[in-house]
Amino acid sequence: MRKMIRREVKELGELRTSQLITSMGVGAMVDFRDETAVLAGADDWYRPTGEDESRIIHCHNLEKILDRQFFVKPRCDTKQRAIYKRSYSHDIAAYRFPRMLYCPACMRLCSENELAGLQKGELRCPSCRKRLVPSRFVVLCRHGHLDDFPYSAWVHRGKECEKAANGTTPHLKLFNINGRTSLGSLMVSCEDCGMIRSMQEAFVPDALGAVYKCKGSQPWLDHDDFQPCTEKAVVRMRASTGVYMPVNIGALNIPPWSTNVSKVLLNHLDAMEGKSDDALLSYIQRRICSLLPNIPISQIIATYKTLTSDQQQKHPDSLRELYEEEYSALCEEAEDENADFCSRRVDVPHKYQHLISGVAAVDRLTEIVAMVGFTRLQGWDGDMESPCLAPIFSRKQTIWLPAVDMHGEGIFIRFSESTIASWEKRNSRIYQPMMERVAENHIHCENASPRYVLLHTFSHLFIRALAKRCGYQTSALKERIYSTYEGGKPMAGVLIYTSSSDSEGSLGGLVAQSAPEHVSEIIDALLDEAEWCSGDPLCMTSTGTNAQGLFGLNYAACHQCALLPETSCTMRNLLLDRAALIGREEDQTTGYFRNA
Repeated sequence: MRKMIRREVKELGELRTSQLITSMGVGAMVDFRDETAVLAGADDWYRPTGEDESRIIHCHNLEKILDRQFFVKPRCDTKQRAIYKRSYSHDIAAYRFPRMLYCPACMRLCSENELAGLQKGELRCPSCRKRLVPSRFVVLCRHGHLDDFPYSAWVHRGKECEKAANGTTPHLKLFNINGRTSLGSLMVSCEDCGMIRSMQEAFVPDALGAVYKCKGSQPWLDHDDFQPCTEKAVVRMRASTGVYMPVNIGALNIPPWSTNVSKVLLNHLDAMEGKSDDALLSYIQRRICSLLPNIPISQIIATYKTLTSDQQQKHPDSLRELYEEEYSALCEEAEDENADFCSRRVDVPHKYQHLISGVAAVDRLTEIVAMVGFTRLQGWDGDMESPCLAPIFSRKQTIWLPAVDMHGEGIFIRFSESTIASWEKRNSRIYQPMMERVAENHIHCENASPRYVLLHTFSHLFIRALAKRCGYQTSALKERIYSTYEGGKPMAGVLIYTSSSDSEGSLGGLVAQSAPEHVSEIIDALLDEAEWCSGDPLCMTSTGTNAQGLFGLNYAACHQCALLPETSCTMRNLLLDRAALIGREEDQTTGYFRNA
């Protein structure tokens, strides 16, 4: 990644393509080798030219859910670089942020503007000429706004420095008392008037409100209009958890949209619409046959008619319908090895046939992950119009979103609908307090239910047990939970998969574990692990009003027994309870696998 400032180009470093959509997307502060920058808006990621057309991704269901015409992968050659930006470039843009800088040698604080007289782009202290580093502290609010910490206003209690020359910036220093390194000993002082104040006080609730009001700053966008904001600003360390939380929505590319013929036709559907049979045949011969060598014209025409049939035009209108379509596809076989989605049924382990109704080996899958925005300080509530969802474009975008296609493999396990429905009925009272807290705290989980808790916990424990056998780290495995929505089709399944942005996907190590004997051994192992936690008896007895985790949304689930890395979990490590699998005597929770 590079930076462009005052017509100067400076390369900052490199990022993986997938990181630009997930952990280090638009609006994220990234520590490169020499400087820290905030990644700029995605406005210039795509321009309708021949070169950029090759980065277009289609995923029919996700396009309909998000009301977009297509998705665009980040520009990538042999390296994915970021630039500090003041004008258009072919690389990913970034801006220097924080703009407040600190000298570790003389402890001086200075802003980017104070470096204007130095050589372009040079980050040297005006006093001692030592190299400057970014400020550790920033202010932000729940509407996603971000700004430098107001050191001068903080040390002067919201007033102007009385002794600084008119129109000049006070000389500030940041230092620790007696050489200590704790936040409690960190002080900011004004060299002009002698005022001094502890930085620890800034973290006291409401302390910042007396000297600073949120300006609505969005330093990652081309424009920074500073629209007034009514949200309370808070202080955070630059790299703290919660400063940046990307909002990604992903979907599997499933039949009939996942075949190679379908992917080519998707780019031509508008041009082919309304043509007569003769005109359609002529168009296919001129424009499409060369893109699909060795594919008969009859197959191309048949696929076109399938894609444009009335049934296929009924697209999902919600995440519920999206998951229901994926669930249906996973329950069926799709053995086209050249498609984005290929699965086959395998036998259910005999020991668990009364609990599990189906197992599928997903030899190939493609997940399209789109970035719709990001939040700060709090998770997304699921509302696309929420003021907490920070924008990733300076200009209003209506037809595309940045995304990445991830290729991989997986194992799909479908639970017996009748058995899980019976289990849910027996245990609904026990999980009622948890479901009430989901609603009270506006947790984005439309299908939260005791069934979801069971499936989610099984998924976590299955991943932990699987990681010990298949060679993958737990952070490389992910889950998709298929649980019935209110008023929707019955669903009871989990997809455990791995995926990467490499076009070849993974190497088959995960699918190899889908054999009945392996699945049986993995379930045996996870049930043994679920029986005991180093946090017991406290962990196992954490239920009802004594629940653990964020907002009390976990029962018997902690870091020692059930939680996963954030990259693996679809629900922020919430709605978990290993007693759902093995039972609990204290409140008569019935374990789904207790009689296995």
